[in-house]
Amino acid sequence: MVRDRILHHISVTFFYWQIKTHDMSELNIREKSLWLFDVDNTLIYDVDHPVVFPDALRLWNALMENGKTNAVLTNVGRLSSRQIHDVLKSVGFQTERNRTFSAGGAAAAYVHNRSPRARCFLISEGGATEDFVAQGLNVTNNPPIDYVAVAADRGFTYAELNFATKMVRDGAQLICISGSFEYRGVYLGMEDVYIGERSIVAAIEHATGVSSVVIGKPLPEIFTETIAILGYKADDAVMVGDNRTSDIAGGNAAGLTTVLVKRDPNNIVQFDSQGYDDKPDLSVATLDEVITLF
Repeated sequence: MVRDRILHHISVTFFYWQIKTHDMSELNIREKSLWLFDVDNTLIYDVDHPVVFPDALRLWNALMENGKTNAVLTNVGRLSSRQIHDVLKSVGFQTERNRTFSAGGAAAAYVHNRSPRARCFLISEGGATEDFVAQGLNVTNNPPIDYVAVAADRGFTYAELNFATKMVRDGAQLICISGSFEYRGVYLGMEDVYIGERSIVAAIEHATGVSSVVIGKPLPEIFTETIAILGYKADDAVMVGDNRTSDIAGGNAAGLTTVLVKRDPNNIVQFDSQGYDDKPDLSVATLDEVITLF
């Protein structure tokens, strides 16, 4: 039933919306060398239901055939960069591990760049923890704690939340990995809508009076740092996603060309756009429209 519903949404979205915000010919989009893609509701339905959008796979392959560099930049925080890469590869996307960037990986890089020996306490299902360990950071459950980082975690305990709050009161910096208030997913075999990391962090902020640093889209630095790591500049890059408040707002703020693909509106996770412009350079009903440029 779930798979049938997903496939129904995929087929409907190809016809449900009409184009467009700009004339494609005005964008010189074919000149862009680096193409960044969101994952959930853009390349696949979501990481818990890795059903491929056929138009996304066709565009991905067309770009590779035209010598472009494809990479992934996602706000998913419950899986690590490695796990996200493995999911995409398993469903047919030819991609490299070092071109997959998760919210947890971005947060780990943020901490490492400021304090490579930092002691970090994480609330996480495991994905963000893997990213922090891969970055060489000291992940620990005992004080002193320099950073408290909160990712999606549908099994966290009161004790963990209480300890995180105490460590922030004692001076640890509070980081919110990604920033969704809620999201749909599957946990322990149950499909439901779950409160996101932003909602968990709100409890710590309320108890301590400390504001968190949110690491994830639409933070422009996430885009610019990813582009720099890959060896490109903003003028060379395109961000393709389904979400105005994260993919488009952040991409615009970082100076990228932005492409909004219209997907299932019920599968779009809401983020705070931070006041950035969320109007895409190009809006399409299907990514096949982008392929025509090549």
